[in-house]
Amino acid sequence: MWTKKELETQEPAERPADPPGSQTRFVFEERIEVVRKVANSREERDRLKAELESQGFAVMVRETDAPPAEAESYTATLFAEKRETVKVDTWAVEREGLAQKKRDKRIDLTAKWGFWVAVALALLGLIFLFGPMIRACRAL
Repeated sequence: MWTKKELETQEPAERPADPPGSQTRFVFEERIEVVRKVANSREERDRLKAELESQGFAVMVRETDAPPAEAESYTATLFAEKRETVKVDTWAVEREGLAQKKRDKRIDLTAKWGFWVAVALALLGLIFLFGPMIRACRAL
């Protein structure tokens, strides 16, 4: 049997598969963070690359294809990607989804009631405004 500590330290490919039909509370999921930055000089490119690599990102640099006409028109785009495996509590995700549906239902009902109350008030206002005219027409 695998211990909790061993499961946390293993790579996703090394982890044993769950038996079919079993529902685990925690699942491992890969989270990908992508960053794009633009550097306007070689020094800035090196500084940004070192900064991103120190944060654990894999950095790819794409420089402009055309040779610069002046030394000041240098540009480079840095694409950085960091992948990490995190544990996700599936029960918490389900509870959050149910809470979101409940909030959406409450907002939907409030909007519908608000609309019909506004329509009723508008009709009452029209009746109030046209009341004297209706009484005058009936008096004729």
